[in-house]
Amino acid sequence: MAGGSNPLAHRFHEHLRDVWTRLARSVPGGWVHDAHGLRCIATGSPSPSCNLALSDADRRDPRAALDAAHQRFGQARLSWLLKLSPQLDEDLVGHARRRRLHLEEEPVYAMPIRPRTATSASSSASRLSIRVADHDTIDDAVACFADGFGTEPDAVRRELGPNLLTIPTFTVFVGELDGEAVATSMLATTADVGLAGIYSVATRVAHQGRGFGTALTAAAVSAAAQQGYDTAVLEPSPSGAPMYRRMGFEPVTSTLEAVVAPLDRT
Repeated sequence: MAGGSNPLAHRFHEHLRDVWTRLARSVPGGWVHDAHGLRCIATGSPSPSCNLALSDADRRDPRAALDAAHQRFGQARLSWLLKLSPQLDEDLVGHARRRRLHLEEEPVYAMPIRPRTATSASSSASRLSIRVADHDTIDDAVACFADGFGTEPDAVRRELGPNLLTIPTFTVFVGELDGEAVATSMLATTADVGLAGIYSVATRVAHQGRGFGTALTAAAVSAAAQQGYDTAVLEPSPSGAPMYRRMGFEPVTSTLEAVVAPLDRT
């Protein structure tokens, strides 16, 4: 996945910058800072996965770029995630490794979106009612995500709560079974590169293993098709990868990630 020419790698990287920039700007206290070719994007969360440094098109000196990111996140006392494309960011990857940052490869999956693509569903999933979240139901989505990933709802709500409803390219879905919210997903689109990203797929622990994650992913893909997108992308967890493969997603590229503490010398 890491070698050769891959146009989707560039498209996905542009998609990531777009999605995370929009998300950070929707969060109270979130910020975006461009310096020396790295875009520093922070929601202010204590979780480094919500504070990213992504390369920008005008990157110059890798040393200055990493120094600037370290300084900006350090001023905010935030741990952060350096997230690079091994195909597009060779200079930064090399310099990060020389600084002994531990870069781990994370797969990126994609699937062509075809009209009327059928997804098999269990009998439980077929009884699921899926709707787009609004101000009355966004907290149901937060609760599903928090329960599914073992996170405090208040912490989730700050980054993945009502602020999402202010972003026109984001759509949150909630799945209900017998009147109870049991699963959620999110669609985030980037028209400039023609990609539909699937995010925040989660099912309450008591309802896992019943096809709800598949159903909520399919709902997001279907909405992307209705908006005219022909490619869906996502970054699966190791446990979620088999489900996505069954749906037709395949690994197409990868990213390299390193968690950086605010006081680490990068």
